[in-house]
Amino acid sequence: MQNRLLAGLTSEELKRLHPHLEQVSLSHGQALILPDEPIEFVYFPLNSLLSLVTVMEDGSTVEASSIGCEGMAGLPILLDAGTTPMRTLTQIPGKAVRIKAKIIKQEFDRGGALQKLLYRYIHTIIVIGSQSAACNRLHHLEARLCRWLLMSSDGVGSTELPLTQEFLATMLGVRRAGVTEAASQLQSKGLIRYQRGYIQIIDTKSLETAACECYGVVKAEYDRLFG
Repeated sequence: MQNRLLAGLTSEELKRLHPHLEQVSLSHGQALILPDEPIEFVYFPLNSLLSLVTVMEDGSTVEASSIGCEGMAGLPILLDAGTTPMRTLTQIPGKAVRIKAKIIKQEFDRGGALQKLLYRYIHTIIVIGSQSAACNRLHHLEARLCRWLLMSSDGVGSTELPLTQEFLATMLGVRRAGVTEAASQLQSKGLIRYQRGYIQIIDTKSLETAACECYGVVKAEYDRLFG
């Protein structure tokens, strides 16, 4: 499986970057970017899924965005920020390509296809953050869970998702009991199959119908900008 951003580069750009690209294995819950610490590497997921989360003073967290094969973790580097108050961790384990932040910044500053692709990607992250804020405020948990599962499936290119209820609750910013009830409802309708630490999407079309409008908005923007 390819990362869509890397796949969009020219052969010349890939040739310059290739000596610096390193494929790595990411484990569940692995912290890749920590709040207020210098960003040393950026990550291009292949079949892993990363979460960009907001951390509150009491330690509670809510997911702001997920990053799969369509994206990159470490965008503050491109914006001359260097650090971020947010945390990036591995949501679904798998492979990713990493590169030193200073190298990707140098290539970004050259212009070319990489810069254009990453400008578009920055725009989609803004759209996702705005849509997530509205979604968390206005939509009920079951619809939000459907959206989250669909986006996760798109990000890793699979309908099989190794996810625990505890992690789902953390990402959605709700109690575990709420996730248990919502997942049970989806399973009873035949949309998913849920076992401890594992979710399989059975009926993607029906899950899309059950999801809130936010999934369609974000997916349409990805398709418009990246084909």
